[in-house]
Amino acid sequence: MNAKLRLFGPILATTAAGLALATPAMADSMVRMALNADIRGTNPGVTRDGNTDIVHSQYVEGLVTYGDNFEIIPMLAESWDVSDDGLTYTFHLRDGVKFHNGAEMTAQDVEWSWNRLAGEASESHCKTYFNGTNGLKVVSAEAVDDDTFVVTLDRPFAVFLATMARFDCGSMGILHPDSVNADGSWNAPIGTGPYMMGDHKPGRYVELDRFVDYSSREGEPNGLGGGKHAEVDTLRFEIVSEGAVAKTALQAGDLDLVALDAIAAAELDGQPGFKIDATQSAVWDTYLLSPSAPILQDVRIRQAMAHAIDPNQIMAAITEGFGAASPSPVPPMSKNFTAVEAEYPAYDVDLAKSLMADAGYNGEEIKILATRRNGAYYERALMAQAMLMDAGFNATLEVVEWGTQLEAYQSGEGYVMQSFTFSPRLHPGLSFEMFTGDAPRKAWQNPEAIALVYESLQTGDPERLQEIIDQLSRMFNEEIPAIGLGHRMLFTGMSDRVDGFQNWGAGVLRGWMLRVSD
Repeated sequence: MNAKLRLFGPILATTAAGLALATPAMADSMVRMALNADIRGTNPGVTRDGNTDIVHSQYVEGLVTYGDNFEIIPMLAESWDVSDDGLTYTFHLRDGVKFHNGAEMTAQDVEWSWNRLAGEASESHCKTYFNGTNGLKVVSAEAVDDDTFVVTLDRPFAVFLATMARFDCGSMGILHPDSVNADGSWNAPIGTGPYMMGDHKPGRYVELDRFVDYSSREGEPNGLGGGKHAEVDTLRFEIVSEGAVAKTALQAGDLDLVALDAIAAAELDGQPGFKIDATQSAVWDTYLLSPSAPILQDVRIRQAMAHAIDPNQIMAAITEGFGAASPSPVPPMSKNFTAVEAEYPAYDVDLAKSLMADAGYNGEEIKILATRRNGAYYERALMAQAMLMDAGFNATLEVVEWGTQLEAYQSGEGYVMQSFTFSPRLHPGLSFEMFTGDAPRKAWQNPEAIALVYESLQTGDPERLQEIIDQLSRMFNEEIPAIGLGHRMLFTGMSDRVDGFQNWGAGVLRGWMLRVSD
């Protein structure tokens, strides 16, 4: 490593981002990674976004989770039984699982944790997935003895276990009750994962410490389950909002593992001392359209915007040719992705102009929100802006902090279009549910679409499921509640001292697989 580069790396980072990477005395078993925004909190399933979920997944675990092939596998449950009528799920817990405070997990802890996220007083949006708001209603969820937890539904629900495993719900993670204060307010997470919460300096870094008494499952890692044989003592997430700064810090030896864009990955590929991983994911990059923007109430304007944007050109540009357009919310690796899901509105500027004229478009502003965090949010917004302007739209671009953009998303107001990303939903019905519903943040509020999504989550018939997904796909292309772009290529650059890294389609870091050498 060039001595000057190592010396001046932190200075370059400070100049570019207005912050200095913290440089503590290095332990032999620390991996330093870049996180493009600070975590929103430490409360899994409550204070969260996609970034935060990655950190939470290192220290909290649920009864079930997703495996490598997106199948549902046991995690803290040893096994489960389903009654013949499909209404009752009986979970048999693993023996000897310990919380980070040394207490052994019991079904009573599972019941408390369930109520924390799904109970009436819960502050988590996840309760709406279990209280009947979004179709699934849990009648009861209780410990029947120390080792058995039983959940009863009001009707069969084909994706009950998949809903439990949702990343945005922290996989309905099991925490010790001492995670909250006496008055019920949040204190700190006491989970069962291979890492536990360490030092957190807001805006600077988050540290996770290896849990030496972790009770691993047998076997190899499998998605977010399987064996978790953590070897690194500390996972340190440095908050670095600018991708260029993260790359510079990696080259300088101040970071060990960073997410890169395609250009940076191509530049580092083959350089001595570094390794590059490129993996297609189920993360969906899209242009989200506001459900409340007056200009978008005419479907012809939404259709014109879709025809004005060329996803193939944009994907080729932001992935250096590695990625391809996949505008459907259903990821291409899904067994439910067929020729129907491969269809999308053709890039046709003349048609866009014709639709604009028919709708009486008169120069109304199309405000696009974007952030400069990693993931090409800004770059794809900039290209879409240029294409919309070429078709005659008055498209403007506003760059904001991620928190501001997330607030606009939650309210459904303050924008016309967002350069946005949805974390993986590994059931095709959930791929549509993530933006379909009557909540303010939901882009697609069509009652027919909502009903179809509800049915997709109810049916256990694979043929009927495919029919529903195909129908939703055709409606999506007609109504344009969002303009799909593609499923993200994930590029990771790392020092050659890091071993064991494996990405997967879900796009969630698995810190327990990492190893470091001197």
